[in-house]
Parts: sequence; C-alpha cells; structure tokens
Amino acid sequence: MIRQAKDSLHSIFFPYSRNNFMRKNINVYIDIDGVILTKGVIPALHLDEFLKYILHNYSVFWLTSRSQPVKYLSQFLDSSTISLLQKVQPTNFRLDKTEAINFSKRFFWLECEIFASELNMLNKHGEYKSWIEVNLMKNPNQLRDLMKSKLLTN
Repeated sequence: MIRQAKDSLHSIFFPYSRNNFMRKNINVYIDIDGVILTKGVIPALHLDEFLKYILHNYSVFWLTSRSQPVKYLSQFLDSSTISLLQKVQPTNFRLDKTEAINFSKRFFWLECEIFASELNMLNKHGEYKSWIEVNLMKNPNQLRDLMKSKLLTN
C-alpha cells in the first residue's frame, strides 16, 4: 500500500516514466517528402497520431532540405497538425543531412532515400540500423506500423 502511494506521488511529480525519460534521450530525425507527405504531396496516413507519439516519447528534429518546413507544410496540412509540427526542433546542414545528426546520442532517422555519402557516414559511425527507410507508396500505414514496432516505447 505504501508502494502504491509512493508510485502515485511519483507519477504526479514526474509525469514521464523512467522509460519515457530514457526515450527522450533518443533523437528522431524526420524529413518532409516521403515521410510527412507522400510523393503526391498528400499527408501520410496516421500522421497526427504518429506526431503526437514521437513528440511525447522522443526528442524530434527536422532533417529536411526545406528551409521553412512548417511554413511549407501549412499549405497541405490542417492547423492542428501544424501545431504539432511547430514542436519539431530545427537542424542545420550544408550538404549531407548527416552533418546535422548528433552521433553521440541514440537516434532514428526517418527518410525515404539517402545519398551514398550519407550512407557512408552512418556506416562510419556504426549507425546504419538507425536509418528507417520510409516508403509510404509501398506501405501507406508505415507510420502506424512504426509506432507498433521499431519506435514502440513499451
């Protein structure tokens, strides 16, 4: 009974569980084209649910060549989705997106395709498995599936 009271107080003062706190130390890098939007500039299925999930469980960063991602996306997405996307943190890179990745932390990189030089950098750091190839044309439900598999937080 004392343990239950302690756990209840802990959850009030520390709303993120230990596992959730540990996952917040994992970065998720997301692109726009092929991840947020399909090749036909249509929002990915399960997008809002996916964004809520990763924003709650991970530190989320843009990894896109688009200079103003939220402004660009606002022409395709509704205001509630845009509100979620405003919580994604910016990154900077000059040539390869891997320049913006913090290799000193665990991460997942959601991207539809990468350059050979980016692949080489992932391999150099032993992080090839951190790249999640997103193919919404092949699997339109991939964002939902990722929440139930590779990005599962339980």
